[in-house]
Amino acid sequence: MIRYFVTPFSLFFKKAPLMRPLLEATCLRKLYGRQHVLDAVSFVVSEGAHIGLVGRNGARKTTMLKILAGDEEADSGTVKLMPWTRLGVLRQHEILPDDVSTLSYLASTSNRPEWDCAKLAARFGIKAKELALPPASLSGGYQMRVKIVAMLLQNPTLLLLDEPMNYLDLPTLLLLESFLREYSGAFLMTSHDREAMQNICTETWEIANGALAEFPGDLETYLDWKDEQAEYARRTNKRLRREMSDAQAFADRFRAKASLASRAQSKLRHIAKLRTQLKSVGSNLPTAAFRIPCPPVTSGPAVRCVDLSIGYEGYAPVATGINVEIQRGAKVAIVGENGRGKSTFLKTLGGILDPIAGEVKWWHRANIGYFSQLSEDTLSPDATVLQALTQAAGDASGERILAAAGAFLFRNDDLEKTCRVLSGGERARVRLARLVLREHSVLILDEPTNHLDAETVEVLARALKEYPGTVILVSHARTFMNAIIDTIFEVRDGMVRHYIGTYEEYVNDLTEKAEETTHASEGTTTTPDPSPSDRSVVRAGCLSGGETSRKEQAVTNRENKRVQVRIEERMKKLDREKSDILAFFFENPTDYSPEKNRRLAELEDELAIAEREWLSYV
Repeated sequence: MIRYFVTPFSLFFKKAPLMRPLLEATCLRKLYGRQHVLDAVSFVVSEGAHIGLVGRNGARKTTMLKILAGDEEADSGTVKLMPWTRLGVLRQHEILPDDVSTLSYLASTSNRPEWDCAKLAARFGIKAKELALPPASLSGGYQMRVKIVAMLLQNPTLLLLDEPMNYLDLPTLLLLESFLREYSGAFLMTSHDREAMQNICTETWEIANGALAEFPGDLETYLDWKDEQAEYARRTNKRLRREMSDAQAFADRFRAKASLASRAQSKLRHIAKLRTQLKSVGSNLPTAAFRIPCPPVTSGPAVRCVDLSIGYEGYAPVATGINVEIQRGAKVAIVGENGRGKSTFLKTLGGILDPIAGEVKWWHRANIGYFSQLSEDTLSPDATVLQALTQAAGDASGERILAAAGAFLFRNDDLEKTCRVLSGGERARVRLARLVLREHSVLILDEPTNHLDAETVEVLARALKEYPGTVILVSHARTFMNAIIDTIFEVRDGMVRHYIGTYEEYVNDLTEKAEETTHASEGTTTTPDPSPSDRSVVRAGCLSGGETSRKEQAVTNRENKRVQVRIEERMKKLDREKSDILAFFFENPTDYSPEKNRRLAELEDELAIAEREWLSYV
C-alpha cells in the first residue's frame, strides 16, 4: 500500500539566530457581531523579521494591524511592545493636513531639520515642487510617499505597513521594494501585490477564519506548501472514505447475523473514528466568479483625441497636444509617474472633466462605465450593499441583482451591511458589481485592483481579458497588467505618447532608468528650491546645471535608442507579413481575397505610423 506523507514545513528551513523580540501578542480576540475576526491569536515579531500578512478580503488584516498599532482595542488579549522597540505605522486612510507645506509637515512631525527631511523625501521622488505644497493637495500616490517618509523619519525599528503599495507609481513602487528588501529593521506588511510580497518578504503569515498561520518562507514557497498540503489531504480523505465505505458495507451486510454482529458493531465504531481523521482541504473560502457583459462591438476606432489639452479650470494644463486613437476591443494601459495626469486623462476620456482645448470623439455607440480610485466617489457610507447595487442596476431585475451580489461574494446577511463597515476590498467588490450590472462597451478603470485580494484580482484579469469591449485603465499591479494589456500610452512631460513594447518591457525600462538616474545623481543633495534672494548661492559638492543636463540627456538618449530598436523590430515583423501577402497575390493572381486586401492596407498604415514614431525619437 502506498502511503502519502508531508514533512512539517519547519524542517525545510534552518533555524535563524535568535533575535530580540520587538512585539508580543497574546490570545488576541476580536468579534464583529457573531464573526470571530481574531480567535485567540498569539505571535511574536522579532528583530529583522520581514513578514508578509496575507488573507482574503474581509479577513480583517487591517483590523489586526490597527490593534497592534493601538488604534483599535481587542475584545481580549494583550499586545506588548518591548522597551527597545520604536514603532512606525503606515495607515491606509490617514488624513494629511492642508494648512502647511509638505516640508513643514515632515519637519514638525519628525523634529528633524528641513534639509534632512528633504534628503529622505528626494529618495522617494518628492521634489521641491511637491514639498512646497500642502500634503493634502497632492495626488494619492504622492500622499502615500509623504506618509512613508514621515514614518521613516522617526527611525523606527518595527514598521506596520497597511497596503503601502496602493496608489504608488511604478518607479516609486520599485524604489520602495528595494528599500524594504534591504531594510535592517523588522516590518509586518499587508499587500495584495503578490509580486511585491514575493520580492520583499521572507516570512508569510495568513489570516483565515479568525486563525493565524505562520510560515517561515516567502509567499510562493508558502503557496506551494499549501497546495501540497491540500493534495495530501485530498489523497488521505480518499483513502479514508474508501475504508469507511468498505466498513459500512460489511456492517450493513452482517449486522443482523448473530455470529458477526459484534464485528459489525466494531466496524461502525471504526467508521466513527475514521470520520474524525478526515482533513480539511484548503481554506474552503469562496472565490468571486463573474463575467463582464458587453453589447455587440464591431471593429473600428473607439475614441479619437484631437489636439486635446487636459487639466482643471483655472490651472495650467496637465498635458497638451494629445492626438491618440484607441481601437474597439483594445486593452489599454495609461502609465506614468504620479501627479503627471493619468487620472486626469481618464476623467477627461470619461466625460467627468471637460477638455481645456481640443476634443474627444467617441464611437457613436460607445457606452462608458467608469471606476474611480476612491469609493467615496460612488458609494454612500450609509447605504447597504443591496441598496448600493439596486441604485446602480437601472432596469435590471431583482434576480439579476442578487446574482451579481452572489458572484462578488455578498450573500444573506452581507447584503444588509452598510458600506461604512465594509473593508477596502469589500467596497471594491461592491463597486465592481455595480459596474457589471449594466452592459458597457467601454470600461475606464482607475486603480481597480487596490484593496482586492490576489484571488479576486486573478478573476478580474481573466474577466477583462475575455471582455470584448474596450478597456482603458490605470494600475500598478504588474502581474495583473501583464495578463491584460496590449497597448500602452505614457503620460510624461506634459504629453501622452504611444509606448512601443510590452508592459514587461516598460517595467524593465523603468528599472534600468531608475538605476541610471541613481548613478547619475550620486553625490548630489536634493533641497527645496532656493528663494529669489538665495539663487546665487551654490552648495559645495552639487553638480553644475551643465553637468546635470548632460547626464540627463545621456539617460534620455539611451532610452530613445532602446525605443528605436523595438520600433525597428516591429517594422521588420510588419514588413515580413506584407511580403507574405504580396507573395500570395503574385502566386495567385486570379484569387480574390478581400480579407488579405484589407490587411495589406492596414499594414501600409501601420508601417507609416511606425516610421513616424521612429523618426520622433531621432
